[in-house]
Amino acid sequence: MLLKSDKEGFNIFYNDMVKQFPKEELKTEDVFIELINSGNYDVLSAFDRRAYVFIAKDDENSVLWLDYLAVVKQFHSKGYGKQIIQSLSEYYPEYFGCYLEVEKPDENIPDTIRRIKFYENLGAVKLNIRYFYPNKNGDLPMDLYFLPFRNFIPENTLKTIQNIFFLLHSDITHIKSVLNKITCI
Repeated sequence: MLLKSDKEGFNIFYNDMVKQFPKEELKTEDVFIELINSGNYDVLSAFDRRAYVFIAKDDENSVLWLDYLAVVKQFHSKGYGKQIIQSLSEYYPEYFGCYLEVEKPDENIPDTIRRIKFYENLGAVKLNIRYFYPNKNGDLPMDLYFLPFRNFIPENTLKTIQNIFFLLHSDITHIKSVLNKITCI
């Protein structure tokens, strides 16, 4: 079901991402190309390009990091997102699980509650981490979840965060100050 995307697929997904993701959470096209060329980042397509997932790989700790997951707008609410998440363990059998950055719950923004329930229903567990998502303007407080593929509890979460930040956010000059704010609670 998941297929590594080609350049044309990436272009389709990037154009969709610009419409669906907040600007402060979106990387530039050039940054995405660098990530893909690094070999530690995959853009995967599903359902004839109706849905996609962008994944970073931390080979040192054998875990994945979900960078972006989306379903093209006209195909929302058809179960594609759930099927993609469930397929990750089959596509990446050598990895133990996947980290997920999730917005803090806000009752005034029902989508935040919906996303949390979505991940929890798939087996993701909120980690006891004071976590911040780095962006050009500083950082955003978020929650960090882990979706185990097998009976596995991550032990090197802070090291994984560091590895992933230096991969995903190398264009952000204040990355070390954001990393210093992240702590186990």
